[in-house]
Formats: sequence, structure tokens, C-alpha cells
Amino acid sequence: MKLILKSPKIRMQYLLTRLTCLAVATQLMAGCSMLEILQPGVPTSDQASLQTQRTEHAAQALLELEDIDTLIRLDNDWLEEQISAELTSQASATGKYSFRRLKLNFIRQTISIDASIDINDQQGNVLSASADGEILLDFSGEHLEWLPHFSNFQVNSRNFMFEDGTYAEPVPELTQTLYRSLSGDVIGAIIERGDNTIPLSAVPLGEVEAGASLPGFSNLPAMQSHALRGVFMVAGSAMLIDSSTSAIALDMTFIPDLSTCPADVVVSRAEFASDIASREPAGVVRQLGSTADVQYFFSEISGAKRPLTIVHYWFADGLPVSAEELAVGPSERWRTWSSKGAISGDVRRWEVLVVEKESGCILHSNTVRIPAPETTSVPTDTAAARKAFTAYKEQFGLRTAAFTIAEDQPIIAQVEVQRQFFREVLQAALADLNIVANFDSSAFAALRFTAELLPIDVADVVCEHRDCPPPPACKTVVTQCKRLRDTRDCSSCKFRNPLNNRCVSEAIDPLCEASRNRQNAKYEADRAACIAEAEAARIECNQLAAQAVESCQIESGFEGSACESSKAAMQSLQAGASRSRVSAQTRAGGKLTTNFSNFRIEGDLEGLKLDMTLKSDLQLEGTLAFRPDGIDPPLAECIAAWSAPFKNRFATIPAVNNLLADLQESGDALTANWSGFGLNIDTNPSPLESVFVGNPQLLANCKIGLTVSEVEQAISGDDAEFFTGNIELEIRPLPTIIRLDPATLLSGGNVHTGEAKLSDRHLRYDLGN
Repeated sequence: MKLILKSPKIRMQYLLTRLTCLAVATQLMAGCSMLEILQPGVPTSDQASLQTQRTEHAAQALLELEDIDTLIRLDNDWLEEQISAELTSQASATGKYSFRRLKLNFIRQTISIDASIDINDQQGNVLSASADGEILLDFSGEHLEWLPHFSNFQVNSRNFMFEDGTYAEPVPELTQTLYRSLSGDVIGAIIERGDNTIPLSAVPLGEVEAGASLPGFSNLPAMQSHALRGVFMVAGSAMLIDSSTSAIALDMTFIPDLSTCPADVVVSRAEFASDIASREPAGVVRQLGSTADVQYFFSEISGAKRPLTIVHYWFADGLPVSAEELAVGPSERWRTWSSKGAISGDVRRWEVLVVEKESGCILHSNTVRIPAPETTSVPTDTAAARKAFTAYKEQFGLRTAAFTIAEDQPIIAQVEVQRQFFREVLQAALADLNIVANFDSSAFAALRFTAELLPIDVADVVCEHRDCPPPPACKTVVTQCKRLRDTRDCSSCKFRNPLNNRCVSEAIDPLCEASRNRQNAKYEADRAACIAEAEAARIECNQLAAQAVESCQIESGFEGSACESSKAAMQSLQAGASRSRVSAQTRAGGKLTTNFSNFRIEGDLEGLKLDMTLKSDLQLEGTLAFRPDGIDPPLAECIAAWSAPFKNRFATIPAVNNLLADLQESGDALTANWSGFGLNIDTNPSPLESVFVGNPQLLANCKIGLTVSEVEQAISGDDAEFFTGNIELEIRPLPTIIRLDPATLLSGGNVHTGEAKLSDRHLRYDLGN
């Protein structure tokens, strides 16, 4: 399984630097070196030569793609509309520039831009100018980015007045000033606000819903949903820009269990640097000249209210190379940094993720890159450019032929993911998931039970004095309280020998280690609860034994005549006839929880396996009511006195592992139905035990030494098992549903969505109006 990540927040300086790096032989914004302004009369770069260079770079990127997991196709008319609208809107907002004409042309791996511009001064003078350049496209894993660049600018007006000056023709100083202003006030402002990005959730995950029901017990359901968490990163990409569509082939990697952190802890500063001096970054790197430029990553954490640990994950060209844990103390401003380590070889792009270890959430990410080397500019005619592009288009088609959308014309955008890759991502996102579903005990309905009390067999009762045996010893039985441990291997390879692919250096993955520690803490808590319950059962056992001894002692202390009288009255009752009606009214309280964990995908999304654990602190509280009928007053009064409150609980049972069900695909959901399966939980102690153990005099008043077991044996009727503690609470898992979120694209204040469509080979999204 491949790993990755990317943060949605990109700093202004990074965007400006990236624009500089991607625009060929030009530096555009302040924060880098001075702009190189092309003077009027200087010809633009040969378009055919530029097309050939772009095609050669794309062909090399395609060749370097190890896998193509995802294919994105974009409608160029729609894309042109978005770019043109944003440029026009920002130009109008300046009050100085307006586009009379703005045209984008998608041809042979380039997006050229051609504009006619009106420029106004404060006195109402208007200049006519023209500019042309290029739009570069890139995809980060969570948004599409377009980078505009005007490579040629000229003023067309003659004999004009502008900003307190009179000109027969434009002078270089004025041209430079206007070009710099156009680049900064329009293009720079768009980049600064991030308006040149189109958020695209190309491979959304979704959520898992799991739960259980209580058939016959109010039929109450307990359901809980848990979002699948993780971050995608682009390990490699290749783009095909044709006349009507633009396609992006992606080699994606995925880091599971990462989420957005709470807003109170933030990374207030983050920089790549060549050195650290006095706890501050020295030699800040925002544009790479070589791999050696970057040695450290500095981050300042603000708002930490408690000690925490952050992890700097280093990625080289989209692949993880190292991770360093850094302690952060409670502080409004805590500075810390990590080193990239001894990384050899050429790296074009460095990225660092700042992750909070315990929760696995992403605090920040930063990226710097080395500009891709340009091929030597050799004059190329249109025929040669067309030939190079045709060859590249054929290769791109061969590499993406397995995708069903490869030849489609999208309305806005189409995304298709290889099913095998999606299965691996889904399994990684499910691997450490725990879903806890609690039943709402306040919604449990009141329950009613009835039974009959038959004559009690007192033939074995001996009224003379006798010695009572000592109570049996009750022990705490903890054999079911197993000591479970998460023993997963969290070691990962940092570096491999390129000759034999053997691991040279290993390290412990901090996020895996944190997840393992959380799981082991849960195991320990469950075992402690199990031991506590076993101890409670031992105490109840001792109470019951003590009650039996006390009944024996009471019996032995009674006068023989009283005992014989009660015994005779009991024996005179007609066998099989009911001597008393027994009823109970009870309501459940406390907590009953189901926990679902250890999710595993079987085969090609064919089945789902998981473990289910029941944890119960559920109690039944109510009152027993005895109504004697046809019994002599002394004995009737004794039995009527048995009407008293009771309390018992449902005992926890061990976990049930490796539940397996088929996964059924339906639209944007995968469903596992656990038909024909249920778990039972016994109650302890029985309601009768609860009444008599707490009130031993109730049986003693009958003067014949009755025990709880003798009374239980005389209970008869359909609900008799409730009174004797054999009631069973059935818990049945509800269908487990994996819901896939729609892909979303945000642009111009509009949200475009495409529902997930899972086929036998792909996961597809069609995003339209």
C-alpha cells in the first residue's frame, strides 16, 4: 500500500514561487528576483518550439509514472470560462485594467492566452495594450491549479496622455511599470487569495455506518457513523492538453487516518531552510536551485494548551523518506525543526507534513520544488511540433486505455479510479477504525412479566435443631478476561538499496505507534472492566451463600411446633394449584455499547470481515408483587411480604471475532447484511435473588427455612425464566454500510458534484452542471 498526503492551505509566497518556477525563463512576482520585462518589439518565444518542449516534458513525466491509479478529464470550454471570468473580475476590481478581449487557446500541450487590454489612469485617460502568454496547469491531490503568465506585453497607443505625461509613443519605463502593475494587481492578487485554484475532491472517501438492534426488547437500534479519514498525494502525474479536453493521469498515494486538526493549535510559521541559528531559520528556501539547498524544516506552533507531539513527515517527489517526532510544550509560540537526513539523488520536489501524533491530524504542509529542466530551445516548425504531440498522445492513450472515460467528452469533469487501487485505499482507511454505538437506555420501554407460585415442596424440611454448614467459598473467575495486545509491526523502511531493493535503514512510524498505543489502552480498559465485573459476581455469590446460611440458622432456632405448623399448612395445599400470582414491572437503565473494529475487505470488495464486542453496564430495576390466594393467613402474610424492589444487570460477554458477510454493491454504497446472526446476554442476579439476598428475613418469616432456589423452583408460567434470571437479551448487528461520498468541484461560488459509480473495474464520477 502506498502512502501520501497534501494540505489544502498553501501560503502566498509558495504560490508566487511556484508560479516563478513553472513559468519558463521568467520571474514574475515580488518576493523572488526582479521581473524580467520584455521590451516592445522583442518577439515572443516561438510557439511551435514551446509546444515541442511542453510535449517532451509531458512525455518524460508519463514515462516516469510507475502506475496510473486515477484519470481526470476536464472540458476545456468550461475551464476557459472559469479562468477568463476570474482574470476579468480581478482586472475590473483594480479600477485600472479591463479586458476588451481575452482568449485562451488549447493546442498541442499548451494553453496560450491572448488579451487586448484597456488601461485607465485617474484622469480618465485610456491606453490600449496587448499581452500574450501561457496558462500552466497542475493538480495537487485536492485541487486543480492554473498559473497565468503574460510573457509579452506592449502598449499599442500612440500620441497619448497618461498619468501626467504626454507620449508620442510608449517608452520602456512606462511599459515596465504597466506590466509590473498588471502582473501584481491582477495575476498576483489572484494567486495571493488562492483564486487560481479549483478545489477538486477527486477521490472522496465517505463514511462507515455500523450498529445493532435489540429484537424483542423495544426493538431499539443503536447506530453510529464514522468518517473514513486519510489524505491523497500525487506521487507522479502526466497531463495531456488537447483542443477540447485536458486529461491528467495520476499515480496517487494515500496516508490513512489523517484528519484536520482543531483550530486552536496552528502552525503560525513554517519554512524550509539551509540552517537553523538561534532557534530561527537561516537561509530560508522558497525556490530550489539544488537538492542541497534544503536541510531543515522549521515550524512554529501556536495555541498549544497541553504538551503534545508533532511529527514532521518528509516526502521527496511524493514518496515518504523520513519522519521525525518533535515535542511541543504548552506555549503560545513554540519553535521546533527537523532535518531531512542523508538523502541522496536528485529530488525535484520536497514536501513536509506537520502532523499531531496522537490524533493523526494534519496541522500544516509546505512544498518547495526545483524547476523542471528545460530542453535546449531549438527552433521547431509547426509540423515537427504536431508530430511530437501526436506521438505523445498515442503513448498517453496506450497508458490510459484501461479507463472507460479515456475517450469521453466531459460536461465539466470526469474522474475514474482503478478499482484495485480504490480497494487498497478503502482497506487502509478501515484498518484501524473503531465504531462505538450506544443504545439510548432512556428510550427503553417499561417491561411487564407475570407468573404463578405453585406449592413449595417442603418434604425435606427438618424442623429439629441442626448445625448449618459453612458457606461455600466464592472465587473471582477471570478466565474470560483475556489480556489482548496489539502487536502490529510499526517499523517501516526509510531507505532502500536501489540495486536490490533491500531495506538499508528502518524507522518506527509514529502514527502507527500512536494507533497501536490507543488500541492497547482500550484492551487494558476492557480487561479491567471485565475483572471488576467478575469481582462483583463473587460478591453476589457470597451474599447468596450468606443468605442460605442465615435461613438455615433461622430455621434451626425456631421452635419445632411453629416449624411443624407452617410445614403442615404448606403440605395441605393442593398440588399443582397456584397459590399466588407473581408480577414484575421493570425498566432498563445504564449503558449498553457495541464496538465494531478490525474491519477487513475480503477479495475484490466481495466481503467484509469485522470483530464485534459488547460492553454492558445495563441494569433492570423494578418491583416484584406477590398476591397470595387460598393460603392460611400466617403463610399468606409471609408470601405477600416478598413484594419488594429488585435490581439486576446484564453481564458482558466476550468479543465475537471474524464476522463475515458478503458486500453488496448498490450505487454509491457497499452493504454487509449480517442475516441470521445474534448474541445473547444473561442477567445476574435473578430478580428473586436480588429481593431475598438483600432481605433474608423475608424467607425467615415463613418459619420453615425456605431458600431462594426452592422458591425459584415453584415459579411457573411463560415468563418464569425472567424471575429466575434466565432472561436473554438478544443483540443483532444491523447492516454495515460503507457510503461513498460524491466527488466535488468548487468554482465561481458553485458546487459541482458527481455521484460514485462503482463498476467491476473502476470507480467513476461524472461532474456536470
